[in-house]
Amino acid sequence: MKRWVWALVMLAGLAAAVRLLARFPWGDTGAALLGAHLPLLAAAIGVNLISPVAKGWAWHLLLQRVSPHRWRAAQEATIVGTAVNSVSVGVTGDAARVALLVRKEGVPVRAATLAVAWSRVVEAVGLALFLALAPLVLHLPPALRGVQLGAAGAILTVFVLARLRGWTRLIARLPRSFRGPAVELARMGWGPRLVAPVALACLNWLAQWATYYLALRATGLQVSGAAAFTALLAANLGSLGRLTPGGVGLMQAAIVGALLPFGIAAGRVVAGGLLLQAIQVLPVLGLAGALVGWSGIRASLRGEKEIEEAA
Repeated sequence: MKRWVWALVMLAGLAAAVRLLARFPWGDTGAALLGAHLPLLAAAIGVNLISPVAKGWAWHLLLQRVSPHRWRAAQEATIVGTAVNSVSVGVTGDAARVALLVRKEGVPVRAATLAVAWSRVVEAVGLALFLALAPLVLHLPPALRGVQLGAAGAILTVFVLARLRGWTRLIARLPRSFRGPAVELARMGWGPRLVAPVALACLNWLAQWATYYLALRATGLQVSGAAAFTALLAANLGSLGRLTPGGVGLMQAAIVGALLPFGIAAGRVVAGGLLLQAIQVLPVLGLAGALVGWSGIRASLRGEKEIEEAA
């Protein structure tokens, strides 16, 4: 019975998708792509490359406190991981960057993996800080007011917990198997040690926001800074599950849903989303190939199984 239900749901979804594709204004999408503004497009490509550099730098600072390694190696691993993420599903890119750094620098697998986990927390804090400060320069939709209050509360909670010294007593009471990872996590982010990584996380989100704004404007969309920021939030929330390679389709659907309230035509929004994804994927793939070669990328992918076994 469950199989029949799932089959009916899938058929209904497929029928709805075919109907939507048949009625969608693809002519407007094609015209917007062909008429893209090249200077704005070039600016978006340049700004977008700041994002993986900021991510890699934050990861490097967190990991450096427990396992010394070269800044360049962390950057290479992050760019390769970003490239893998752009053509895969799930968290394959994180496993690939850990595998590359372990192979090149001899960093312990556990330390590199814990630093990735910390970097995700730092990125979330950076987004929360960015969201809390956005109303100073942007007029955001009222629907985001509650999200802003939640973001401010999350920031305060993280920094208060990071400064509490009572964690040392709690860690000492943990079972031996959990004590080691807990100590390493504490060394990475205790007290003011989170300030620089969070600042880099804010730079990452600022670069992404600018990339969205420039890419959407390049297709002729008269978007405001607030509209681009709303599209950025929607695209990141819509791609959390990473059910498709690089979030293709999910990202465009999220951007369309975010920009329709701003009165922007769906055809041009899809064109902006496609152009934006090309900006985020193709230059990073080329840069990853130039840094480590395609054989290096394949070796990082093969290293995923080793990382999972070691973890």
